[in-house]
Amino acid sequence: MISPVAPHWALNAHAGALTHLQLQQLDRLMDGLLPGDKARRIPSASEAGAAQFVSRLLAQSKPVYSEIPEWAALYPIALAGFDQVATTRFGTALIDLAPQHVNVMLQELRAGQLKGMPVSIDQTALFKILLRHCYQGCFGDPRWGGNRHAMMWHAIGYPLLPADR
Repeated sequence: MISPVAPHWALNAHAGALTHLQLQQLDRLMDGLLPGDKARRIPSASEAGAAQFVSRLLAQSKPVYSEIPEWAALYPIALAGFDQVATTRFGTALIDLAPQHVNVMLQELRAGQLKGMPVSIDQTALFKILLRHCYQGCFGDPRWGGNRHAMMWHAIGYPLLPADR
C-alpha cells in the first residue's frame, strides 16, 4: 500500500539546497527541456516547480536516495558552468538568456560538445540527469515538491483522486 503522506523531507516547502540564483538558472534550463505551450494550456517546467523539486531533493541525505550526494555536488558546479558559457558565448547571464540560446546549449550538452563547461563534468550524463529531474519535477506526485497544484496532471488529463482535487 502506498502511503498518502509525503515523506518527511518533502513536507518542508522551504527546505532546499539551491540558492535563489541557482533556482532561477535551473528554471531557465528546465524551461528549455519542457517549455510549455500557452495555447494548449500546458505549463512550463518552471511553472510546475521542477527546480524547486530538485532543490528539495538535493537537500536530502544519502539514505533518501544513494545518488543525492553526487547530484548535490554536481548541480552548483554545472549551473556555474552554464552561466559562464552563457556569459562568454552570448554576452548575458544564464537567467537572461534567450530561449533559443538555451536550446543551443542543451543540444550541445546532450551531444557532449558544450565548450566551456568544467572538464570534470560528463556532459551527456548531466543532460540525462537534468532531463530525468525535469520530468520528475513536472509529472511526479505534488507531495514530492514539484508538479505544483498537480498542474501537469490537469494539463494532460490525468485523473486525480477526490482527495487531490
